[in-house]
Amino acid sequence: MDFKEELIEELLKNQDINDFMIHNDLNSHQLDDHLNDLLVFNNEINICNECVGIDSCKLNLKGLTPVLVYELGAIKLAYSECRYKVRENNYKSNRRLLDSMYMPKRIELADIEDYYTTTEERMNVYNYMMRFIKLYPTGEKMKGLYLEGPYQKGKTYTLAALANEMIKLGYTVIIAYFPDLVRELKSAIGNGKLEQIVKKLKNVDILMLDDIGGEAQSPWVRDEVLGPILQHRLLDEMPTFFSSNVSQKELGKYLTKSSEQAEKMKAFRIVSRIVSLSDEYKL
Repeated sequence: MDFKEELIEELLKNQDINDFMIHNDLNSHQLDDHLNDLLVFNNEINICNECVGIDSCKLNLKGLTPVLVYELGAIKLAYSECRYKVRENNYKSNRRLLDSMYMPKRIELADIEDYYTTTEERMNVYNYMMRFIKLYPTGEKMKGLYLEGPYQKGKTYTLAALANEMIKLGYTVIIAYFPDLVRELKSAIGNGKLEQIVKKLKNVDILMLDDIGGEAQSPWVRDEVLGPILQHRLLDEMPTFFSSNVSQKELGKYLTKSSEQAEKMKAFRIVSRIVSLSDEYKL
């Protein structure tokens, strides 16, 4: 057996090359004219198979993996994005679907697989999230969550974990820290951006308002901004989520600026929309 035959025999031990030969009905004699490309492929695919991430890529064409192509009777060496590059591109694309307004950057790391279900309450929330992830893409209309509980109980993490799952499915999500959103809305009056922000909040696929009721709000924000946003989303059956350290029943007190009956009725209208949009779960 000469040296070339030994090389071909060694190449055929590579499962990828062997499968390529079988798929295209090729024999070992047809490898002669393309031996150099096959040797490059064999070397590089072995490197790719041992790779653990794009940052540790050892190929000259970082993020690309070799591919054998058979066209017009010739074997050709081509390249396509490796699994890690595809994953990175998907991640970057998904990030564009998430608008985390006034939220800490770490929410982007929230993962539903790390969601701890140590209590019955948390298990109920987890079960709801899994139902939502499964059923919402089918077109089934589902209410959002109203997560109620004291600070440091994981309400924000819960919303963020669900948000990250939904952007993987291609939905646009806004998760906003509500007290800071209110301040932004007030300042937007002067710079002409109020309508733009309100329109975005109305029309995003999934809206999450974190810490609603966390501080006193002006009647204008309540009646002229929050009310229309919630009404629009309610009529269009668009998923809307909330977190708060007070219950839905108690929320009315935080939305009322005085004891006047008219004020109470305005606050009640907001709460009734929130109740219609979301199911309350305690954490």
